[in-house]
Amino acid sequence: MKATNKKYYWIAIMLQCVALVLEILPIGSVMVFAPSPDERVTRIYSYFSLLPVGYAMVTPMLTGILTIVIIVLGVIAVFKFDKSSKLRKAIFICSVISFLLSIIPLFLFGMVGMTVASYVVSGAILLSICLQAVANRKNNPHQ
Repeated sequence: MKATNKKYYWIAIMLQCVALVLEILPIGSVMVFAPSPDERVTRIYSYFSLLPVGYAMVTPMLTGILTIVIIVLGVIAVFKFDKSSKLRKAIFICSVISFLLSIIPLFLFGMVGMTVASYVVSGAILLSICLQAVANRKNNPHQ
């Protein structure tokens, strides 16, 4: 096995790390409050803040938790790359679920439901999924 698949996988895991850093910062999870019928107040929190969870907005927290799981399992998979095809498939599925959870606020609340950081998190996860798919292919010409 050439190192190129491992490199693709390492880059995929690094993109997940970028997503995690942005998830930790208080710039990603948007909450819109309505103090009066014609007034809207927008507050932005970390993906790991419990306030959105208290208001039943659990998708940012779930995205953050899955990102941590993906990074931990991804590092394990890289070091056992030749013997970790089932683990890499599980990581791929978790990544897809994480991506879907990261874009749910866009569909629930529209453009106001996400910040630039939220879009970057979703983009990093999506690019990570693409690189994982390349690294996981059975008939990879780089093998």
